[in-house]
Amino acid sequence: MTGFRAIPSILFASAVLTAQPVKSVWIQGLPIPGSTAAASKIRPDVHSVEFTNAQVIVRSAGLSLAYLGPLESSPQPRNEPREYIFRFPLNPRRETDRHAHVPAEYVGAFVNGVPIYNQFEAASYLGQNLWHYDLIARRDNGTHLSRTGLLEGLIPNSGQHSPIIGYAFDGFPIYGPWGATAEGLRRMRSSYRLRQIANRGQSGPPVNNEYPLGTFVEDYEYVAGWGDLDQYNGRVTKTPDYPEGTYAYFLTTAENGRLAFPYLLAHEYYGRYLYANRFSGEHTELQFRAANPLLSGHAAALQFVIPDKFRNPIRHLEYVHERPIHLLIVSLDLQEFAHVHPEVNEYGVWEVTHTFAHGGKYRLYADFTPPGENRRVEKFDVTVQATSTPSPVKTSTHVPITLEAATPLRANVDIELLFKLGSIAGLQPYLGAWAHAVIAGENLSSFSHAHPLEEGDSPIKQSEMHLHTPEALGPAPNQIRIATSFPAAGLYKIWLQLQIVGKVVTVPFVVNVAPPERVQRVPIHIPADGIRVAITANGYEPRRIVIPDHRPVSLVFSRTTESNCGSKVVFPNLGISKDIPLGGVAIVDLPPLPAGELRFTCGMGMYRGSIVAVRPPGPK
Repeated sequence: MTGFRAIPSILFASAVLTAQPVKSVWIQGLPIPGSTAAASKIRPDVHSVEFTNAQVIVRSAGLSLAYLGPLESSPQPRNEPREYIFRFPLNPRRETDRHAHVPAEYVGAFVNGVPIYNQFEAASYLGQNLWHYDLIARRDNGTHLSRTGLLEGLIPNSGQHSPIIGYAFDGFPIYGPWGATAEGLRRMRSSYRLRQIANRGQSGPPVNNEYPLGTFVEDYEYVAGWGDLDQYNGRVTKTPDYPEGTYAYFLTTAENGRLAFPYLLAHEYYGRYLYANRFSGEHTELQFRAANPLLSGHAAALQFVIPDKFRNPIRHLEYVHERPIHLLIVSLDLQEFAHVHPEVNEYGVWEVTHTFAHGGKYRLYADFTPPGENRRVEKFDVTVQATSTPSPVKTSTHVPITLEAATPLRANVDIELLFKLGSIAGLQPYLGAWAHAVIAGENLSSFSHAHPLEEGDSPIKQSEMHLHTPEALGPAPNQIRIATSFPAAGLYKIWLQLQIVGKVVTVPFVVNVAPPERVQRVPIHIPADGIRVAITANGYEPRRIVIPDHRPVSLVFSRTTESNCGSKVVFPNLGISKDIPLGGVAIVDLPPLPAGELRFTCGMGMYRGSIVAVRPPGPK
């Protein structure tokens, strides 16, 4: 088996390089004599290299007999062999517009056909998609004494420029750690360094022995000029393979000889990535467009961009009920309903394909939570042109469910809806809950996305906040309880979604809500120094409250319209859980708190706030 230049063989070094090394650098495995077609498809190394006028097409099974080290490991274990088809531009170009984010799965290929995986987005703290684990650092204990990889064999100084070890999908080469500079041959140093932080804010774990700095990708920051490489982890340079010069990425290592963040590529490509759609627009609010005309019976590509304050697209949203975005599509006549989930592409555009069954007016509700912020629901009205194309056939599944309410359905009061499940075999959790409910008023006068109430009244444990997993839900229930409120009298439609033996089933209900009763509320004494907190559709306002330490404080929670999640506030660390009546207030008296941060949430852990107790300035 071949190896590196630094050891007695030449893996990742081509004997004959052309003017376009991307054509000739690949290590091709030989067919196995007498092997079956199925066996040939999973043989090691590159299976074939083809050329067009614009591309090099490389095929492999993603396998090799040579062990590269921890960088070859897939963040998501493969259950079965697969064929990889890698495409690289023959004439790569520098991106002069918005740089494409590296894909979530793999970002290029080593020259022996093993994919270069994105190691930075597969796993995150509590599954929130905010603090992403550096999986290489988690696997690397600094020894590798029993199995040193070939990439690590390139780290010692051999006195030669490192060989090409792979190509990124923008067409630029990836080299080992040693490259040429004006001062001579040098180990290339990354310009990423650890941030000097003592905590990771409300959404992340503390910096401690369990989660030291370097545990997460977000622990690092790019500092121009800190090292030899740019923010993409590369530089423009001359190499033995490109004597006239090229842009090249480099394998980064630390002074102690270990692999170092960001290893190969950072977060974006330097060059033009031609296989993703662009999205124009420079607004700071959520943007929506349809990439093609909206015609009934035809698949429509729906696209969203969520810009940050610098107008860069936000790619990482918090995972709420197992998805970053819940897109709910409802027709104005309430006849059509869909619940789909856009996914982000390389340019930060969230995309999903949907087929509208009929022409007419629709409203799209995008339900998402930006990093460290409250939940947001943005809505967009669209008109779908009716065509003669037959509408998709919708099959109905009879599910024995009845809807009851503990009290008559009236407007402006909290109501608990009880969905009794008949004999349903194979009920499974769906998106981290036993059911989801969407409630819309006539002519879409109101809208809410609700989730089942947790059984029992015990406060949410700190370790379970924002964590919705099938294991945490227990056995399948025989009823679903959902708390809601109706803002006005009239007709409402409810879509209850469940998953039965892997299939999502939507069961519609129509209810008639009576006008509200006139209720005289008992006045509540509100402390003069009480801190008021409003519960809105966007969560708590304010969501961060600063108080002096070691002094008692009263919080006055008020709620006017928000239902379901907002009907309860929970302080997990204090064991406090308090119901908040619709249109009323609830007072939570907190004991004297030591300096630090205390978190509180709604009943589902979706709305979050914090109390920050600080020590006043002055003598200790």
